[in-house]
Amino acid sequence: MDNRQKLEKMDRALRLLEDLKNSQVAMVEKSSHLQLEAMEFSFTEMEKNMGELFSRYNESLDLVTAEIERFEIKRNQFEQKHGLDKEEEL
Repeated sequence: MDNRQKLEKMDRALRLLEDLKNSQVAMVEKSSHLQLEAMEFSFTEMEKNMGELFSRYNESLDLVTAEIERFEIKRNQFEQKHGLDKEEEL
């Protein structure tokens, strides 16, 4: 696999990480919404469980976000190191 192919594979991985992040954001939002609804209906066990899920999803979101940042740095360094950031001449 040449360097251009490796960079393309890195870009695909970055898109997957972004998709994962978007999913985590949705889960954080939904668990928060459900926690508020549980409070409104006085479902204390559901409120507690949704609060716990919110915390876990939020921690997971932080991990994914940090990994995206680290991976982008590595990807960009790879691109620059191999001169792939310059347009190819036709």
